[in-house]
Amino acid sequence: MERSLSVVIKPTLACNMGCRHCYHPPDERRPGTVSTDDLRRLFEMVARDYESAWFIWHGGEPLLLPLSFYRKAVALQEGAFGEHRFGNTIQTNGLSIGRPFMRFCADKGVNVGVSHEGPCTRILRTRCAEVEGTIGRMSEKGGVFSVSSTVSRGAQGRQREIYEHFRGIGAAVTLSPVIAAGCAAEDPSLVPDPDAYAASSIEAFEAWLNDRDAEAPLAPHYLYVLSALGDPVPSDCAHDSCLTKWICMYPNGDLYPCAKACPRSMRLCNIRDIASVREAFECEAFEGILRASIERRGKCAQCPVYRYCQGGCFMDAYYQGGMENNGGDACRVYRAVFSHVKGAVDAIVSEERDLSQYNRFVREAVIGKLVNPMAGRPGP
Repeated sequence: MERSLSVVIKPTLACNMGCRHCYHPPDERRPGTVSTDDLRRLFEMVARDYESAWFIWHGGEPLLLPLSFYRKAVALQEGAFGEHRFGNTIQTNGLSIGRPFMRFCADKGVNVGVSHEGPCTRILRTRCAEVEGTIGRMSEKGGVFSVSSTVSRGAQGRQREIYEHFRGIGAAVTLSPVIAAGCAAEDPSLVPDPDAYAASSIEAFEAWLNDRDAEAPLAPHYLYVLSALGDPVPSDCAHDSCLTKWICMYPNGDLYPCAKACPRSMRLCNIRDIASVREAFECEAFEGILRASIERRGKCAQCPVYRYCQGGCFMDAYYQGGMENNGGDACRVYRAVFSHVKGAVDAIVSEERDLSQYNRFVREAVIGKLVNPMAGRPGP
């Protein structure tokens, strides 16, 4: 039995917002809902093959489906896994979050992620004031949630502003750039300049690092801190050698290796055509992804950050020069931002700086490293 699997489920590709950078162009955002039989088959298969699993409900807009759908889905998970071998995150645009949904999430331990850019409204999304109001109400009532902010060229220099906006309401935020995939492939003006994006990302990190009263982590920067310290906690999925660790199911049961804008050529199989998850990773399409990724990583081997990035994201590489090639925008951004984070962390440790000037997440990570300096080091 394998250890764990991250499973993205797109229960529908329909959406009530239509973001400018969506991975799915309008002709793909058709009505249609995943079947109960396909969900049951997926849950039973993953429960049999893996010790644990994390399910990320994505789309389209997953909350176009009624709460009764998610009650049924979690009941199916409990039947397959028991109560403690699985978890759930629902990634939503925030337009359909109501009190019954939040009570359900609290009762079942479901994480909620809201896609929103705070002060950088109306660049990528519509109905932003409604979402901002929902986030404010969730914060006031002590709801547990996080925010994912996708940074476009129009907002590439405002990442610190986005962090400080959500810091003000105590929400964790993840910053990530628009990539030239899906709708954004048709509008390259949405894609940020990599050097400008990296500089702004570093500025946001410095603000968070030196924010003694920060109540939430900033991602991916906090994960970079842990990685720089040698903590065994993996970095973000784009830098964690994700192949065979992630899979994505579309509404019709088709399986893909990633939730990003996978082309049809990356379709692995259909959930109805296999008896185990392993079979999905043995198909010709997946073997081609593996071969290209191995070739790319071979080109990365001499890079000083390779041991941390694992060659980066194969989907980012696909859209930025081909899966077998490195050096694209995502590579440049990671190398710049991670190198800065690592330099800051190394200085804190080597110079034995006063930890009280940093936020508690960094303080605790550094103290953990000092208490157990062998954490995360490879064996002999």
